[in-house]
Amino acid sequence: MDHDARRKEIIKQMARIDCMEKGRLSEEYREKFRDGQIVKLGPYYKHQCWEDGRNVSRRVPVSQVEQLRKAVDGYHEFEDLAKEYAEITIEMTRQPAVDGVKKKQR
Repeated sequence: MDHDARRKEIIKQMARIDCMEKGRLSEEYREKFRDGQIVKLGPYYKHQCWEDGRNVSRRVPVSQVEQLRKAVDGYHEFEDLAKEYAEITIEMTRQPAVDGVKKKQR
């Protein structure tokens, strides 16, 4: 696939991402001593992201986990596509310069 076609495909893929959220979603468990045994409680879900130069953390209800997971994945996919788009564009930008350089005559 040539560079222009790949760039157009990347733009189409970006447009299909319908939800995004920065950060990460983590799952954690807690231990509690009950009836002489240690009982594992959870999972509890936490969303963390950087806002205004600091790490912000919030608890996420189980009912919102799947939607948030999809949004976080969407953001990471968008970032990957944007990086690929930039790399292709940089390569295209440099290509004419490389093609146009003449070797020195001896």
